Amino acid sequence: MRRFQFRLQRLLELRRYREREWELKLAKITGVCLMHQKRIDEIRSELTRSTMEKSAFQEKPDYNYLISIELYNNRLKLELEDRYKVLEEENKKLKEIQKEYLEHSKRRKVLEKLKERQEREYYRLQRLEDIKAADDINSSRFIRNNINTLHGGKNV
Repeated sequence: MRRFQFRLQRLLELRRYREREWELKLAKITGVCLMHQKRIDEIRSELTRSTMEKSAFQEKPDYNYLISIELYNNRLKLELEDRYKVLEEENKKLKEIQKEYLEHSKRRKVLEKLKERQEREYYRLQRLEDIKAADDINSSRFIRNNINTLHGGKNV
């Protein structure tokens, strides 16, 4: 039985390659988003720690230190706002890349389904051909045996 050859195999390989490219882009942008989210979480915890430290000094205030903590907290809040804006932009990019990835994935899957269907049909037809060939061989053998029996075992 001959092996199935998909005529669009090169196109399928190209689509797999493109899907893989978009998958890598998706992984990269996801990493960037996670990095920004991690930094946001770090800033929040630092802001909480700093605020708690500020409230601990309310009993015996060192005004210069309290002012420096307040300035530090303001800087953290500004950085937090900036990080949120950057994260929002990166999330927009992420959604677009996800959309492209899904589109390329869908294109590849359609072609793979076509390949699977054609392969099943090819092997189904091959089995039918094999059965037909076996039937022809058996029919020929049967006819030869019957002719030999009719002629008394003489080869004709």
